[in-house]
Amino acid sequence: MSDYKYIYRIDQFPNDKYDLSRLNSEIIDSSIIVSLSHLSGDNKECDIYFKASLDSSDWATLSGIVGKHSGEPLPDNHVVNTNIISSSTVMSTIVDGPKDVSGKLRVQQTSRKLGLRVMWTGIGDDTSDISKVGGGVTTCFTHTTGDNIPLVKYIDLNIVENETYLHEGYMTWKDCKLDTLSLQIVPRTVTVSGVSGGDKTVYGGYLVVPTASGSGNYEVVNDLTDPNGGLIYMPASGDTEARPTAYWDADWNSTTHKFENIRPNYLGSGEYNMFSYEVVLAEFIRQIPLLDSGFIPLNSSDTEELGQGMRIKMIADTCLDLGDHDWQVACIICLHRYKSV
Repeated sequence: MSDYKYIYRIDQFPNDKYDLSRLNSEIIDSSIIVSLSHLSGDNKECDIYFKASLDSSDWATLSGIVGKHSGEPLPDNHVVNTNIISSSTVMSTIVDGPKDVSGKLRVQQTSRKLGLRVMWTGIGDDTSDISKVGGGVTTCFTHTTGDNIPLVKYIDLNIVENETYLHEGYMTWKDCKLDTLSLQIVPRTVTVSGVSGGDKTVYGGYLVVPTASGSGNYEVVNDLTDPNGGLIYMPASGDTEARPTAYWDADWNSTTHKFENIRPNYLGSGEYNMFSYEVVLAEFIRQIPLLDSGFIPLNSSDTEELGQGMRIKMIADTCLDLGDHDWQVACIICLHRYKSV
C-alpha cells in the first residue's frame, strides 16, 4: 500500500525553514494516531508521508505542528526517519564516523565485538592458571583400530578474565569411512550430596536451584569460589539483552581470582547456573560425516559468546559399517578474545 503524502511549502513554516529531525520528533510526539512513514524535502517544500490518510482532526494537528515549527535543529542534529538528506550531511556523517587508533575510518561490518582480537587455535587453555591462554587439550583425534568408540575430548577455556566468543571452525581429516565429528557446548558440572534441611534442590535432575533455607534436600560439594568449581556464566544470546534463566549471582575478585558473595537469585534473573550433570547447551557441529581425506571451512558471519565454565565437547565417532579402521581428524577453532596471549 502506498504512503499518503502531505506537502507543505517553505513559506507555510513561520521562519521559512524546517528541520527534518525536529519535525519528525514533533509529529511522533503529537496526538496523531496514524503512523508516520518518513519525511523528505528541499528548499521549496517539505513532504510528509504517513502510512494511511489523516482524518480532519489529525490533519489539523499536523498543520498546527507546521505552523509552530521553529526550523531549528535538535541539539545533536540527529536526522531520523528521512529518505533525503544533503550530500554535505552524508559527508559530515562519514568524516565524523568511528575510526581505529590509526585514524582510519571503520567502514566494514564485523561480527567481532570491537576491542576483541581474532584468534585461530587448535588447543584449549590450561585451567590450572585462570590467566593462561593455550596449554590445554588439542582439538584433534587419532583413532586406531581397537580404540574406544566414540572418542571424547573436552576443550576448556579461561573466560572469566578473557571475554571469549566462538566464531567459526575448520576441519581436516584423513582415511575416514563416513566417520562423524560433533562439537557441543556443555557445562562443567558440580557434585551434589543429599542433606536434610539444606538450601538447594535439583530441578529436572540437572539444574541446581535455591530454595528457602531449611527446605532444600541437596548441598553442593564443589568449591564454588574456584573459577572452574561449577558456576556457569550464562551470557545473553547477542540478539537481545535478556539473559537465559539463571538462579545464582556472584562477584569475581580479579586479585584473588576467586568468586565471592555467591548468592541465590530466586527470580531466575541471575548470571550463573549450576548443573548436577552434563547437558547440551548448544551444538556447533552435529555429526558431520567425513569421507576419505579432505578439508572444509565451517564459515559463519555470527559469533556465540561463551561463559566461564562452558566446555567445548568434541565427539569423534567411528562408523563400523565397513569395519573398524584407523582415521584422523583435526580442527581449528576461530575465537574472538580479549587476550590472545
